[in-house]
Amino acid sequence: MRDALPWVRQKTPRRLRWGVFLWLVGFALGQCPLAGAEVACPAPGSAAESAVVAYVDDGDTVKLSDGRRVRLAGIDAPEVAHSAYNDRPATPAEPFGEASRAALQAILARSHNRLRVQPGAEGTDRYGREMAYLYTPGGQSIQQLLLADGLAMAVYMPPNLALADCLTATEQTARAARRGIWANAEYEPGIETARGIPADVQGAAIVRGQVVSVHQTRSTVWVNLEGRVALQIPARAWPSFAGVDFQRWRGKTLRARGWLVPDKNRYQDWRMPIESARSVTLVNAE
Repeated sequence: MRDALPWVRQKTPRRLRWGVFLWLVGFALGQCPLAGAEVACPAPGSAAESAVVAYVDDGDTVKLSDGRRVRLAGIDAPEVAHSAYNDRPATPAEPFGEASRAALQAILARSHNRLRVQPGAEGTDRYGREMAYLYTPGGQSIQQLLLADGLAMAVYMPPNLALADCLTATEQTARAARRGIWANAEYEPGIETARGIPADVQGAAIVRGQVVSVHQTRSTVWVNLEGRVALQIPARAWPSFAGVDFQRWRGKTLRARGWLVPDKNRYQDWRMPIESARSVTLVNAE
């Protein structure tokens, strides 16, 4: 995600700042973010190892004391501010980016930065970070703690779907309560594709738009949304869409989440690869 769109920036800053304040106060008082949660994620398995965190990059990435960098599987947190590097310009923090990092730091501080690391089904991402599920020493999912307070969103990247059910349920509760990021219109209801995608969008995003066309080849289903945004569903993801007639999506409004990729051609300006049916919902069917 990125900073709020110009057309919502006037409506959200006070609520966003107030949400960060309330979260920090609640954590300082020792309130458990999952108090009263209906769905608890499974405890770590036998493959989980004990580790110590040396540094927290942001709300979804940590560096362990042995030098390994670990990306929290199954979630994506708002971006923190980044300084200019080589030919990449500096970028500001997104709403709740700093709060998400502070929340992860606070969770870890309670156990003196000790945690349990459960390897994901896919070992590393394209940046060389280990994909893993993190737990407190007592077995509580750290991904779930962040989602419970609206400080991250669930993402679905097979084969790392081990906690998809419990993380989805936790996010739905936070979304319904408009906690954290869910008070930001770019997450709820999502970026309206008809208005155009901001050029500086960062990380994972949620988009919402009407389907104008659907084209299927032997290897890919292309779902074109208004505003020249295309959802790219590869054949390997089709089994998760069992029973879905993609052609029936024409004229309907979809809400999709994933990583937006600039891809200017005659059909689209932006492309969003979709690897799981969990990443797409019909708006009128939510």
